Amino acid sequence: MTRAAIVHAHGPFVGTRSFGARDRRHFLGRRSETEELVRSWSRHRLTVLHGDNGVGKTSLVDAGAVPALTDRGSTVLPRGELRFDPAFPAAILPGQNPYSRALLALWSPAEFPTHGPGTSITDYLRTHESTDRQGLPRPVFAVLDQTELLLRRSCAPEPVRRDFLDELLTAVEHRPDLRLLLTVRTQHLDELRRLVDKREVDHAEVALAPLTADTAAEAVTRGLALGGSRTAARDAAALVGLAGDAAPSSDPSRVRGASVGPAFLQFLGRALWEAAEGSRAPLVPDSGADVDRVLTGRLTEVLAEVADEHLVSARVPLDWLRAVAAAGARGVGRPAREEPGNALTPGVVHALEDRHLVTANRDGSAYLLCHPGLAGPLAALSAFGGGWPSDGGGFDPLTAARAAHTRGETELAAAHARRALAARPAPAPRERALLTALLGDLAFERGDHPAAAGYYADAARQREAVGDGAAVSRLLVAEARNRLMAGERSAGLTALAAAEGRVHHDPSLRAGIGQVLWLAGQGNSALDVLEGAMVGGGGITEARRTRGQIRAEQGAAAPDGGRG
Repeated sequence: MTRAAIVHAHGPFVGTRSFGARDRRHFLGRRSETEELVRSWSRHRLTVLHGDNGVGKTSLVDAGAVPALTDRGSTVLPRGELRFDPAFPAAILPGQNPYSRALLALWSPAEFPTHGPGTSITDYLRTHESTDRQGLPRPVFAVLDQTELLLRRSCAPEPVRRDFLDELLTAVEHRPDLRLLLTVRTQHLDELRRLVDKREVDHAEVALAPLTADTAAEAVTRGLALGGSRTAARDAAALVGLAGDAAPSSDPSRVRGASVGPAFLQFLGRALWEAAEGSRAPLVPDSGADVDRVLTGRLTEVLAEVADEHLVSARVPLDWLRAVAAAGARGVGRPAREEPGNALTPGVVHALEDRHLVTANRDGSAYLLCHPGLAGPLAALSAFGGGWPSDGGGFDPLTAARAAHTRGETELAAAHARRALAARPAPAPRERALLTALLGDLAFERGDHPAAAGYYADAARQREAVGDGAAVSRLLVAEARNRLMAGERSAGLTALAAAEGRVHHDPSLRAGIGQVLWLAGQGNSALDVLEGAMVGGGGITEARRTRGQIRAEQGAAAPDGGRG
């Protein structure tokens, strides 16, 4: 499909996703905000971009600030969603924070998982620094989007997430060339401030407000014109009129009717554009009932997606959304973190929040609809009953399982993996091995070492069958650690010997082998392997830490305390 055809398919509207670099031409109405963010990001080691749910923070970064920086030759590290990756099993280097490993995988996708795991954020930046013509360090721009996902109280485990943020902020302190941008919803801003204020680091805050009605109308008019609309100005005025009052705010004193929330504007615009079949028909129907009908169809799709992701009936999110709509300005409280027998989990609510259907008030005690115009379509959806199983189009169980694991929803992650492994037709060999390794990670994390060893061994056999030797080595090391921790010393040493017998160019894997050798009581052999790991550099942080622990242990065990 040509670029022109793609533009015609959805016009200037991106729907439920955010704008990206490829949508830069259609990212309109945010020039001054882009310039302000680029200026702050360039001048300060740490910049916090904050705003309410659905105000367009991710779009401002991806379609505004990042392209502006790359245009002038700045180094911007890749951005994306943090995802734990079973391609590097958690049991190889369990001392490394999994969120740190996920971030480094984003920053260097070509290196992961054969190089990079086992390295701290600070060490990564040190080994990837560059200089300008005068020999001075070139600034490196990095972004952690949606930091609220790491601050949510219902997500677990909290210490791991806090340790990751601590490591990231430590890197900001120690690396003067790093320019870090954090985006966060206003609801979680105070919590993030408490973490930042503990640091001696130059930082700034940039607030992002909703669009004004005039700015939104001008942006939509220009976008529709680019998409080929013959009635751009008239359609833009009608669309902004419908989307007005769409920016729920954590500040009750804000005049809501004077602003337009970008998320709902895009959601509604995309639905109407597709219903009108492009630029040849009026964008906005004359009848409000027709608008509700279009939104009802789009909400059906979104609720089916949420139901698929959380393995519940679509009726679960629908009933809760209808309760939110009925509560009006009072809102509805969040579900308990653990409530046996209740399919409405915090994860389901967060999925609806992340799709900008609901938003939390400032203290997070209650949820409101993101736009009152959703109430009518939600009421119409009730006629569909228990809810519309999706056709599975585009749904990837491995992606869903990894996302649930990253959020701390371990039971949901395991359920996705097991369902996918039992599905017919069976997953492809590589996907099957990754799903099995993910079950191994989950078993290892809950302390079920015999089960973890079995999963890793099964995944290793699957990888061996397709000739992926490097992945087999990683899985054997993970298996060996769990065999030893389960008291199966002979089986553990056998798996370790099999891993050692392969050719290794992965310093992170060498670091893992060294740790398992130490666990097996072979401290001197472990030191030899760890020294080799540090030569390569990729696993240097974990290798150096483990070497220090072994030497300290050996020194304490020496008759003279290791002196002389």
